[in-house]
Amino acid sequence: MPTQPVHRNPPSFERDLLAQLSSRWGKRVAVKKDELDLDGHFDPELPDFPDQLVPMLNLPAASSLDPERRQRIVSAAWIAYNAKTAAIENEIILPACRLMLEERIPMRRDEVAVSALHQTIIDEHYHILMCHNAVGVTRRRRELTDLTFDPDGWSVVHGLKACRADLTGSERDLVEIAFALAAETTIASFLSVISTAFDIQPMNRITVDMHRKDENGHAVVFRELVAPLYRDLGHGDRELFKDALVQGLTAFRAPDFDPWVTVAEAGEFDISTEQLAAAASGTTIPTRDTGSLQLLLADLGVDSKFAETVASAGSKPDNVRVIV
Repeated sequence: MPTQPVHRNPPSFERDLLAQLSSRWGKRVAVKKDELDLDGHFDPELPDFPDQLVPMLNLPAASSLDPERRQRIVSAAWIAYNAKTAAIENEIILPACRLMLEERIPMRRDEVAVSALHQTIIDEHYHILMCHNAVGVTRRRRELTDLTFDPDGWSVVHGLKACRADLTGSERDLVEIAFALAAETTIASFLSVISTAFDIQPMNRITVDMHRKDENGHAVVFRELVAPLYRDLGHGDRELFKDALVQGLTAFRAPDFDPWVTVAEAGEFDISTEQLAAAASGTTIPTRDTGSLQLLLADLGVDSKFAETVASAGSKPDNVRVIV
């Protein structure tokens, strides 16, 4: 008599996506890998950042730049990219993660959820260290040791502060979590553009790729934790959260003119914000992929009209898109 197949019903923790992700943390994240030999693999002949992501190089006047000045601008753009990345981690992601650990936030807080959040916090701190180490090599090798950027000088940081300015209590909490959700579920596609740029410094590309892989996991963490939070919100709080989510997506693709002026100055290239806007509008710059976020919205039963708004806010630039 043939043996009947035994259908095993796996325990709940095996069906928990967050638990699966958390259990593999030590094998998949950058902080658990050997550190890169950034100095040892530096090639002075290779650019530090993709040219196509530097809008001022599209200006007619840029054609008169000699190779050294052009190289300094590209190197400064790499430093600026890392400065903005560190600012986003420090000002948006890490505060939201710590907030989600607070007892007052009505979120899932079982052992798996708490572990996943602490793992994410460690990852984000390590990303800041990765940025620091990567630009340290660039500063020394390209003689740009005095080039700095104000952490509060980025449009997305201003966007968060403006969005929560008049809010307190739970409303302010929801805005901070919504901005972090916008960041963590849409950043990977932009990182992919840099991590597949095989004509730049190999260590710069690999550094960004390690960051990208971690962010793929963070997108899952935020989706899994924010979904039950949203379901438990009342109508007014849901509307507040959705509005903050769109504002977050919009802020992440807002132009950062002042930092770009600083980048240009590194190559002794004087430009105005108006010239920057003109240059950026003619530059093909990668946008944020909201596909993962839209899957979450569909799972939450959010109406299709709002999902279309999210797609528009995240993946269609107005007329300018500079340093994500």
